[in-house]
Amino acid sequence: MKFTFGIITNTTVPNRVIESIVNQNISEYEIIIVGGENNYQNYNIRHFYFNENDGNFTAKKNSITRHAKYDNIVYTHDYVEFLDGWYDGFLKFGDDWDICMNTFLNSDDSRFRDWCAWDD
Repeated sequence: MKFTFGIITNTTVPNRVIESIVNQNISEYEIIIVGGENNYQNYNIRHFYFNENDGNFTAKKNSITRHAKYDNIVYTHDYVEFLDGWYDGFLKFGDDWDICMNTFLNSDDSRFRDWCAWDD
């Protein structure tokens, strides 16, 4: 299963966020970062400058979609880290889906609000 990880930022994505993707050991993937500064020399990342005055969050997602090499696109933020085994879970889940939402956890492992659990 191939993935494009699209990270939205207006600053710099911390190395731990990028490494949480790299450490998934996905055979074919890419990382696209939209916004902020291009400070990613140690990683194979495509960075796209975004003038924060020219658009909004949706425009950044559209940029990721436009530049993505793979159909499975993960839209994420510069503060989201992927748990070990995230990719293994997708291999078990399979590739027959149109849209998929992952659970977000706080640092204490409680569930963070997301669009599936907005009122929880």
